Amino acid sequence: MPDAEIAEFIRGAGYGEFLPETVVTFPGRNQNVAGTTTAGVDLFAKRIRLADQLGGGLRRAGLFERLASGQPLRHLRRPAPLGGDPRRGIHVTRWLKNCHTAAEGLARETFGPESARELGRAIGELHSLDVPPELLPREPLPLPNHRMLITLSVNQYVESSAGLIALWRIVQRDAAIAESVRLLREAEDAAPAVPIHADLRLDQVLVDGGGLLVCDWEEFRRGDAARDVGAVVGEFLFRSVVGIADDEFPPADAGADDLSAPGRAHAEVMSRGVGRLEAARPALTAFAEGYRSLRTASDQGLAVRAVAFAGWHLFDRVLAAAAFRSDLSPVHRAAAGVGRTALAAPDAFVAVLGLEAV
Repeated sequence: MPDAEIAEFIRGAGYGEFLPETVVTFPGRNQNVAGTTTAGVDLFAKRIRLADQLGGGLRRAGLFERLASGQPLRHLRRPAPLGGDPRRGIHVTRWLKNCHTAAEGLARETFGPESARELGRAIGELHSLDVPPELLPREPLPLPNHRMLITLSVNQYVESSAGLIALWRIVQRDAAIAESVRLLREAEDAAPAVPIHADLRLDQVLVDGGGLLVCDWEEFRRGDAARDVGAVVGEFLFRSVVGIADDEFPPADAGADDLSAPGRAHAEVMSRGVGRLEAARPALTAFAEGYRSLRTASDQGLAVRAVAFAGWHLFDRVLAAAAFRSDLSPVHRAAAGVGRTALAAPDAFVAVLGLEAV
């Protein structure tokens, strides 16, 4: 059931109470709850838990809603906003009961080239929005940070799981990873700044009978388009590798502290991952074509930066998974290896990933 503050806000907004038998909760860093109310309205309510998101996050999401409502958007759809309370970190939208996420569709192999093309159009339309810089400023994001790939603070070390420590041990012995991240941040700073989502994942893309909707705009800002494009590509890369079950493989070879060649299990995972990525390439190509059909402005080097950001996206996903593990599994080790390769030599993988159109 929703917490007391969400319930109080829903009542105060005139929507009544959630009907208990309709309530659904969703995992995540925020409290996410949906259901049908006694007033007959289908609601999705989010309460932001992180203190640093309470002000800035809801402010950015609100700014996106205001900008989007004043634009003749054809492809960039979002759930209808129904209210919110920035002080309490509450944001309410229409609940689409019969939708599923693009991540679920990808797992079921129902998120194919046409869906990917439409997602490309939506992101291309976002990056083409004409918004004055004074209304939507460029705000730097904390990650990726090459310094964290070189040293850890005492607190970071103490709070790390054994899985995270295993990953840090590998990463900190590989100077090429930190240098690649440093170069990526330099390229990002020099790139054109456009409106971006800045925290895009396929579980934030909803699929319903009418097409796609993009959610969770708390990081909305002006920035490098390659972040969003790379996040989508990174999702396909990550799921191509982690879709292979951990229990099919023996533990990683003892002392395997090199992401580029850590043993038989790694090689087997990579081999299967390449096959899965081959199957995903038509969707990635369609995504790139859909994107470029809407975003016609020149952006030199976008595809290369996008591949590098896709590589970082894999690292970010592996970091999140390793935080709850007592080891670094062969599958996650392989995902980190793919991320390293994409970061270190992004220009070599533009065609492999079907991004020539970008």
